[in-house]
Amino acid sequence: MTAPFRNRLAVMACVMTPLCASAAETGGCGKFAWPIDADKALLAAAEQIESGAALETKTPKAVRIVMVDAAKAGFEVPPSRPPAPDAPGGVLRFEAEAGVYQFTMTDRVWIDVVQNGKALEEAGFSGVLDCDGARKSVRFELDDGPVTVQLSGSPARTTAIAITRSPKDAPMGAAR
Repeated sequence: MTAPFRNRLAVMACVMTPLCASAAETGGCGKFAWPIDADKALLAAAEQIESGAALETKTPKAVRIVMVDAAKAGFEVPPSRPPAPDAPGGVLRFEAEAGVYQFTMTDRVWIDVVQNGKALEEAGFSGVLDCDGARKSVRFELDDGPVTVQLSGSPARTTAIAITRSPKDAPMGAAR
């Protein structure tokens, strides 16, 4: 058996085995790169809202967004990871004060944070597959002004998201 053929077999086996893809992302809620206990508490009590809503975020907040088809979500910019046209997506808006914001979600969704007409680069990412009540947490550095949060590629018609300010000395976790 040639080396390229063996490599292809190994890749195929890994793709077809769910454990291979998730091995690095297990260990429970304590494996996030930063504490998420407060976010989990907010997520557990999230009120349901429609996609497109404007939020008040002067205090930590969590909402459960009723998603729509991505093609109808009204994204400000195209998602950086294109979703299937019928995959659920949603949009939230809020007014930011300059600083690092943490977005923690209950599901495996793609998040784009848009400010001044551009999708921002994440400042940090952390995700765990086996944490009850939270799947991923992403940090973005925001300027003063309006922000649009775009969620796409959702596996469900609703997803909850907590939006909190991060302490100035908070660890950033892994950048992708």
